[in-house]
Amino acid sequence: MPIHSTSSSLKVTIFAIPKAMEGETARLQQNAFDSWRRLGSEVQTILLGDEVGLAQAAQQFGFQHIPTIQRNPLGTPLISDCFQQARQAASASLMVYLNADILLGNDFLDTIQQVRSLDTNRFLGIGQRWESNLEDSVLPWNDQKLEDWIVRQRTASTPASIVCKDYFIFPRHLYQAIPAFAVGRGNWDNWMVYHAHRSGIPVIDLSQEITAVHQPHGHSHCGNRRAAYVVGDEAKENQKLAGGRHLLIGSHASHQLGNAGQLTPMGSRIFSRAWRDAPRFIGLLRSLMNVR
Repeated sequence: MPIHSTSSSLKVTIFAIPKAMEGETARLQQNAFDSWRRLGSEVQTILLGDEVGLAQAAQQFGFQHIPTIQRNPLGTPLISDCFQQARQAASASLMVYLNADILLGNDFLDTIQQVRSLDTNRFLGIGQRWESNLEDSVLPWNDQKLEDWIVRQRTASTPASIVCKDYFIFPRHLYQAIPAFAVGRGNWDNWMVYHAHRSGIPVIDLSQEITAVHQPHGHSHCGNRRAAYVVGDEAKENQKLAGGRHLLIGSHASHQLGNAGQLTPMGSRIFSRAWRDAPRFIGLLRSLMNVR
């Protein structure tokens, strides 16, 4: 059955678990938030956490704020509680978890309209991101300048490996039982895709539809990138909770969104896509190994 929004004026609920609004992180997240705000009144946006400056940012951009969330003993927010609270606060039946440093353009809402019309209420949407070191604040930009810049990144910047997943699009009734993963650490994102495959839920590659632009940043909040994703205690705990890394199955879609808004099985294209991604994946591994 098709998905219908709880509110006729809302297409989707975005939710994110940002870091503290401090230093360079504040600018990167403000850029992302401003691109989300420009999507308009058809989008509900929820920020979760009580990090420094987050309540003020929610007020500045007109977002909903949920300050009280569960954390692990190291103080890192738990994905399970954040997803549950976002679900309870969501006014749309289609939800998007989004990393707080991702800029979105108009193709996001165009794609959301397509997935809302799918003749199914079970799917997970994922996609690649484009890397761009934007050394500016987009707040003073007009809408057209920002849109032009985002569109240009498809040819002017570099796509990341398919193992880097920055958004998940899914109907609100899915993912009601998530392990107590630590956000921003490795392995939980692979589990999201792995779980969909194991549950017979179509995993849709939306890389050609959505231009998600990632602003590179450091990982000093958890030591370094390798600690965050591979060797750190929280990454290892996430891996344990996930039942493994699930790197390959947790990074590949089973379907693409066809021109007529239909789901098309990937078939053998999964292997050709993995082959094309191999240089980016190897580069990612090298960057992790070279961290000091």
